[in-house]
Amino acid sequence: MMKKITVIAGLLLLAGCTTAPEKSTKPTNQTPTNNSQKKVTQPSSGVKITPYEQKEIKRQSVPVVVPQQKVQQKFNDGSQLPAFKTLMQKTQVAYKQQQLAEAERYALQAQRIAPQATETYLYLAMIADQRKEYANAEALARRGLSYAQSNAMKKQLWLIILKASEARGHTIKTQEARRTIQTL
Repeated sequence: MMKKITVIAGLLLLAGCTTAPEKSTKPTNQTPTNNSQKKVTQPSSGVKITPYEQKEIKRQSVPVVVPQQKVQQKFNDGSQLPAFKTLMQKTQVAYKQQQLAEAERYALQAQRIAPQATETYLYLAMIADQRKEYANAEALARRGLSYAQSNAMKKQLWLIILKASEARGHTIKTQEARRTIQTL
């Protein structure tokens, strides 16, 4: 019995809280300012709503500045770091002396420092080419192309791709490499 009374009292209390407040029939206040009138409405909740005056949005033409030269943006690939430069110098010396294992070790260390530097891919591709690992040489050269910014670097990488595809007997890739080299 006590539970029923509690439930009924709870429902009545809940129903009383959820009913909408009474609507008042107060007239809206209007205050004139600057020869225009703002409408101030006061809904039944007691919150005043005052609209803001908006100025007209005017379109204006903006002058477009076009640079005379096409500026090539160079992204920071890490090739300016002193440690990278030192390792690449060691790589070049070792490669010229035909110490391929040592050159590869230095190039891989440089690549860890600057993973987007094209020079590391170039030397790793040249080392793979010297070892007659043509598939690896081509893959490294193509990866280096994705980071290459200068036409000279692109040409060197395409020459490695050309040599590797000729050695593997891929005529389509050889033709692609020749065409690209001619355009560079």
